[in-house]
Amino acid sequence: MLFTDVEGSTRLLDELGPERYGDALVGHRRRIRDVAERHGGVEMGTEGDAFFFVFSGAGDGLAAAAEMQAELAAGLVRVRMGIHSGEVILVDDDYVGMAVHKAARICSAAHGGQVVVSDQTRALADVALLDLGAHRLKDLTAPERLFQLGDGEFPALRTLRAAHLPVQATPLVGREEELAELVELAGSHRLITLTGTGGTGKTRLALALAAELSERYTDGQWWVSLATVTDPALVTPEIAAALGDIEDLPNYLRERALLLVLDNMEQVIGAAPAIGRLLADAPACGAIVTSRERLAVDGEQEYPVAPLSPRDAVELFTARARQVKPGFEPGAEIRAICERLDRLPLALELAATRVKVLSEHQLLARLEQRLPVLAGGRRDLPERQSTMRAAIAWSYDLLSEPEQRLFARLAVFAGSFELEAAEQICDADLDSLQSLIDKSLVREAENGRFFLLETTREYALEQFASAGEEDEIRARHARWFFALGVAAVGVGTAREGAGSQLRRDTANVALALAWAVDHDVPAALPLADSLFLPWLGTGRLGELSRWYEQALADSDALSARDRAAALFGLGRTLTYAETLGPARAALTEAVALYRQAGDERNEARALNQLGGVEFVGGAPERTVQWAEQALEICERLDDTEGIARSLFFMAEGLRDVGDFERAAELYTRSLEIRRAHGAGSAAAITHSLGDLSLDRGDLTAADRYYRQALALGFEEQDVRLHAYCLAGLACLAARNRDVRSAGRLWTLAERIERDVGFRMLAAERIRYERNLGPPLSDTGEYRTGVADAADLDARTVAAELVRG
Repeated sequence: MLFTDVEGSTRLLDELGPERYGDALVGHRRRIRDVAERHGGVEMGTEGDAFFFVFSGAGDGLAAAAEMQAELAAGLVRVRMGIHSGEVILVDDDYVGMAVHKAARICSAAHGGQVVVSDQTRALADVALLDLGAHRLKDLTAPERLFQLGDGEFPALRTLRAAHLPVQATPLVGREEELAELVELAGSHRLITLTGTGGTGKTRLALALAAELSERYTDGQWWVSLATVTDPALVTPEIAAALGDIEDLPNYLRERALLLVLDNMEQVIGAAPAIGRLLADAPACGAIVTSRERLAVDGEQEYPVAPLSPRDAVELFTARARQVKPGFEPGAEIRAICERLDRLPLALELAATRVKVLSEHQLLARLEQRLPVLAGGRRDLPERQSTMRAAIAWSYDLLSEPEQRLFARLAVFAGSFELEAAEQICDADLDSLQSLIDKSLVREAENGRFFLLETTREYALEQFASAGEEDEIRARHARWFFALGVAAVGVGTAREGAGSQLRRDTANVALALAWAVDHDVPAALPLADSLFLPWLGTGRLGELSRWYEQALADSDALSARDRAAALFGLGRTLTYAETLGPARAALTEAVALYRQAGDERNEARALNQLGGVEFVGGAPERTVQWAEQALEICERLDDTEGIARSLFFMAEGLRDVGDFERAAELYTRSLEIRRAHGAGSAAAITHSLGDLSLDRGDLTAADRYYRQALALGFEEQDVRLHAYCLAGLACLAARNRDVRSAGRLWTLAERIERDVGFRMLAAERIRYERNLGPPLSDTGEYRTGVADAADLDARTVAAELVRG
């Protein structure tokens, strides 16, 4: 592996100006690539001014590096190079692994014009190299012997010389972006506090940052572990002892330029003012602190440490797995394993040890209960990091009693939650919640929401179960979401807000519905009713129909009115699953029960839905008949929303029996009512107008309606509707003889079906497939369009179509 990087690129840019610098850089890139190609090098990546090449043999890499430096010698651009040999991992068509990190570090130690070579590469090549001696690289691993290609004279290597930092067994995996951000922050802040929950890798990142800053602090970097210190008054003496039993610490620091790395400050956070005073009196010194909460002193820059990226998580898991099972190769379930572990470095390392006895599939299954699996780590780890439970318990034990109680109660939420929900369900107060955030046990999500990492939540659930108040809090949780369901099927502005909340809270809604089956089905019926459209648009209707079936299992548990509501919900969900016999039976019983109760409004809803069953079943004339009965009731009741719904169902049936003029009139009336009174969604009607225009041959109108429906689908977060609109637009492309676009759009529509987990209704699919039949889909242009779709994102394409 060969890494190259331009030395002093910023200085060169200032000297040459943008245009000359750009020309020089282009020339440098061309020469390097040409030489690499001549020697069989494969370019694996480029970032800024840096290159990464892989060669089949060490000799090829060394020969290429020598020739590159020779060609660049007369130019303005000076390039440093590092060469290393080792085992790599293929992730996302790219080589990663410890050996890749080592090669990059060796490159960063070199100077412009210099090629530095590892001992591993030296052993594989028959080339004379200059021995540079043992050096400790900034990856903080043990010192190793480095060599130089050629006999040029250069300054001492950029390696660690005055760093009193612990040796690490392996290089840091990932964190390139975080490290770059931290180095920049360190340019304007002398105190940086890395915060995060246990296992996020704060300590390892702090050490890497200290190594990167080694040239700024000429008196060295000093590691001070505070894990065993429990008295804040002993922190300053601990620092003095780590520096060599210094008697007058403030005066000592005042005269030096050194960097302190203070690890595990959370249990001695009371020493924060003392740290602030030490730095205030020592203007050339700095400190990197790791803590589960910030110090809250003047001049501090907090940096929350997030979980690893998906790619880096896979790399770390694989590297640690190979330490216990050398032949381990990541399989298809590796990404799911990493996600289930929240991509926390400690959790990944602990879980990786299990590959000796568990397959990926077995490990993933056992990670449904994470904490028991995440034990048995390295024996040389501190006790608090030997298991994930110990790491989280370390933070939990430092909480006050009210904070512990709130932390446990917050486990009632699945996924994220809103502040108001935490206040009402868990009796959260702002100070306690803020404290849990500051201590990294609760995290902030987007849109003002909060969440617990799943590994942390599992520990919180244990505390929740033992606190003796689980039944009460779970009941509050369920009733909170039941109230949102009532609002979402009501009227006015509250309806839209409640619906939006429910779309964001699918995991919590599912918990509330599950609670209702055993405790209070009637209270949950409005919630279940409100979920139909959003869950229809995200492929979750199967989950909803199963809930209705459970709710109806005990025939004596519900009143006639509540049973009718549950039957209606079941019939509606089964209709869209095209399970028509059971859907028809459920809705027929619902109609009878509503009539017995004198509930005409809901009777009309059920009649319309019976029409929907007939429409899906291919009997549109029956659809019209049921919808006419419903319309008569709704007009008598002056039920605006019911009228709009009945007109829509009538129009659907009339369109499919060929009465296009009357169908267009009823669609338009239904749309006008909905817009004027806010009576339900306009997206489905707009899409149906597109289908009607397609059937009539009015392609311009069809295009306009499909695009409008796409836009409404984005507003209402109805991904399912995107599939229907893309299918319709594929038909338009076919009619306009743009066969390639037809293949691309239809493929994207089918991909949405597959990704979301639904299938377009057969009655609708038949319409589209008439336009995209074998004579068209068997052509080369169509297949080219299908291939085009492979690299496209359906949502992005839909958004582009909306914009026109």
